Amino acid sequence: MSRSNEDDPSSVLFDARNEYFVGNFMGSINFVLPEQSTAGSELLSYMYLSYLAIDSGRIIASDIKETDSTPLKALRYVHEAFEQPSRCEELLEKLTDKVAGQEDETNIWHIATAIVYCYDGQFENALKILHGSTNLESMALSVQCLLRLQRVDLAKQLVAKMQEISDDATLTQLAQAWVALSQGTEQMQDAFHIYQEFCEKFKPTPALLNGQAVVHLGLERYEEAEACIREALLKKHNDYDTLINMMVLSHLTGKPVETITRYLEQLRQFYPKSEFITDLDKKSTEFDRLCLQYEQPSVAEEKLVSV
Repeated sequence: MSRSNEDDPSSVLFDARNEYFVGNFMGSINFVLPEQSTAGSELLSYMYLSYLAIDSGRIIASDIKETDSTPLKALRYVHEAFEQPSRCEELLEKLTDKVAGQEDETNIWHIATAIVYCYDGQFENALKILHGSTNLESMALSVQCLLRLQRVDLAKQLVAKMQEISDDATLTQLAQAWVALSQGTEQMQDAFHIYQEFCEKFKPTPALLNGQAVVHLGLERYEEAEACIREALLKKHNDYDTLINMMVLSHLTGKPVETITRYLEQLRQFYPKSEFITDLDKKSTEFDRLCLQYEQPSVAEEKLVSV
């Protein structure tokens, strides 16, 4: 999270960080575990962030106590927010107080606060927490927030600043791919090359494979998209992005409704409170409400019919 050892390929921190960035969460954990007894907060943070990513946050609750004074307590708050969304406001107060009240040399408090803001859909507030940072991780998270807010123009400017700091850094390359995907078909091939390079440099992960799949979907290369998505499913059968992409692919290729429904039910089972499901349910409820307005005749119409 800080710049320490960022350009030292021989360091454990370098390896753990990059494996986390490309979505190889067990790989990141396995780099950190042998060093756990002597590791500093920054290195340990990637192990705990990886546990969060594989839905094993209970390990954080076990390892990091409420009474701990290390920056890692910020990740305990992230876990609690994920487990109890109703407490987000309370937890954000604790996080923002820490961000405002002390130096954050490892950047863990800032990243954790921004993650919880994003989880709660408060992307503008996440950007405020990250604003002005020259830390690549903060900048990459800001790029994601800007893209969620449909500000591709500002995301491109921020990626340019990341390139000035370290053009070859994993996060800089990934941020370029995210922006390229958001710009549509003309730029999508650039994103594909980045994901392909990382698949060869590290190993294919659901995150990288889904990135490639989105490129194929955008360019109407459906067979290639299906190959990427099915490989991602083999690596994690209930991966959130993979299931959504499989639904999109099934719709575009005219698969039976039952096929799409099966993937949707998997999403409901594994991610019942996810943004995709809650947004879908909201739109479905609104659609049903509008249908009722047109299906049920008004009182005036009923009187007219009776006459």
